[in-house]
Amino acid sequence: MPRYHFDLTDGTEVLQHAQGVELPGNAAAREEALALARELKDGKVMPGRRWDGWFVEIKDDHGQCVDMVPVDLAPDEPSPLT
Repeated sequence: MPRYHFDLTDGTEVLQHAQGVELPGNAAAREEALALARELKDGKVMPGRRWDGWFVEIKDDHGQCVDMVPVDLAPDEPSPLT
């Protein structure tokens, strides 16, 4: 199973998540990034910090960027399955 890393960046500063998480693929990694972005936006992680202009950057185990999720635009709740 591939390993993904979720770094936080504003384009200048980078907060790295060195350990990473094993997930089944890019779609699962994006869902994980959206969940992290929601937690940051809601103040559940690192409360008191402003995240305007920050992104959760998804990188594969080779350091290549797979996707980026803007923290301040993260939806409040995950989309329900219909």
